[in-house]
Amino acid sequence: MKEMNKCRIIIAIIISCLSFKGVAQSNQNLKGEIVIGKVDSLYSEVLQEQREIWIHVPGDIDSTKQYPVIYLLDASAHFHVITGMLKQLTKWQMPESIVVGITNTDRIRDFTPTNVPFSRGHNTETSGGAGHFTKFLKQELQPFINSKYPTENNSTIIGHSTAGLFVLYSFLYDGESFDNYLAIEPSLWWDKENLVKKTQKMIDKGDHQEKSLYVAVANSLGQAMDTIKVRKDRTEPTEQIRANLKFHDVLVKNSKQLNFKWEYFKNEDHGSVTIPAQYNGLRSIFSWFPFPEMWRFNTPKKYSTTELIKPFYTHYERMSIRMKREAKPDWELVNDIASFMLEGHNLPEKALAYLEMNADFYPNYSKSYVALGNYHLSQKDKPAAISYYKKAVEIDGNPAAQDKLKQLDE
Repeated sequence: MKEMNKCRIIIAIIISCLSFKGVAQSNQNLKGEIVIGKVDSLYSEVLQEQREIWIHVPGDIDSTKQYPVIYLLDASAHFHVITGMLKQLTKWQMPESIVVGITNTDRIRDFTPTNVPFSRGHNTETSGGAGHFTKFLKQELQPFINSKYPTENNSTIIGHSTAGLFVLYSFLYDGESFDNYLAIEPSLWWDKENLVKKTQKMIDKGDHQEKSLYVAVANSLGQAMDTIKVRKDRTEPTEQIRANLKFHDVLVKNSKQLNFKWEYFKNEDHGSVTIPAQYNGLRSIFSWFPFPEMWRFNTPKKYSTTELIKPFYTHYERMSIRMKREAKPDWELVNDIASFMLEGHNLPEKALAYLEMNADFYPNYSKSYVALGNYHLSQKDKPAAISYYKKAVEIDGNPAAQDKLKQLDE
C-alpha cells in the first residue's frame, strides 16, 4: 500500500508540474490584469488600408522555440473563444500556438471570390475581393507576423459563414498558404454555388493531400425536411445546407486525394455551431498531435522496455513530418518518468531506458548525462557514473557534474 501511495504521489507531481505551465499562461501583468492578447496593425499596399490584428502568444513563450500560427478571421467574434480553447487543449491535444486575429474593414469584399452587386436584399457591390485578400495574407500579413514573432512553418486558418467560404476558396485556389483549413458553416450558396461548381476542377488541378481540411455544417434543413427532400428544394432558407451537401458530395468523391473531415451538427444552427465546431475542428486538424501511448508508464510492469520506449520514437518521427521540424518529447517529462520507474516501481532497467532515450533525443544537453550519472551512482556503478559526469563537463562544464566528480574523488 505504501508503494502504491508513493507511485500516486510521484505521478501527481509529474502531471501538476506540467499543468503549472498551462496555469502560468493566465499572463497577469503588473497591474493585476489578465491579458489574452494585444492589438497590432500594419498598412496593406494590396488593400490600400491600415489593417488591425489581434495577437495572442503562449503565456510562457520560450524565445528558443518556434510556434505554429492560427490565423483567425472575424477576430472580434471569435478571438476570446479560440484563445480560451487553446489554454485547455495545449500540451496534450495540440501544440502551443500563436493566434493572429484579423479584424474586418469590408467583410463582404474580402471573403467573397466573385462579384455579386446585390445579394439577399443587401447591397454587395464591393464583393469579389478574395483574390486580393489572399495576396494580403500571403505577401504582407504572414511575412509581417514571421518577422515579429517566433513562428514556425505550420499554419492554420479558421473562418465562419462568409469567412468559411473564404477558407474553402483559399484551400482550393491557394493551397500553399496554410497547412490546415477550418471552415464552419461556409456560405457556399454565394453566387449560385459558384465555388461548389468549380471544386472538382480545382481538386484535379492541385495537390491537397498534405493539407488538413475540416468542414462543419449546422442543421438548416427546415421543418419536415430531410437530406433527400432538401436537395430538391429551391427556396432561399435551404440554400445554405443544399450547397454544403453538394460540396460534401465532391469531397467524398475525391476522398483518396484529400485529407478531410466533414461534420454535421444536428442540434446546432448557423450561429450556435461556431463553438462546438471550433473545438472539434482544432481536435481534428491536430489529431496527429496527442500521444496516448506515453501513458503506458502508469502500468509499466505490463509492458516490455521496448514497448515503453518505441512509441516515443514512432510518435515523434510522425510529428516531425507534420511540424516540418524535429519534434521531441519534453526533457523534464521523460526524466520524471525515469524517476517514477526507479523510485515508484523499482524498475531500474526501464528507468535506464528512459534516461538513455532522453540522451538520444537531447545529446547536447549536459543534464542528460548528469541524470545518467546519478542513475548509475544509485546502482553503485561508480565507473559508469564518473564516465557520464565527465561527458557532461565536456559539453558545457556542468557545475553539478563537477561537484559529483569532486565528491567521488574524495
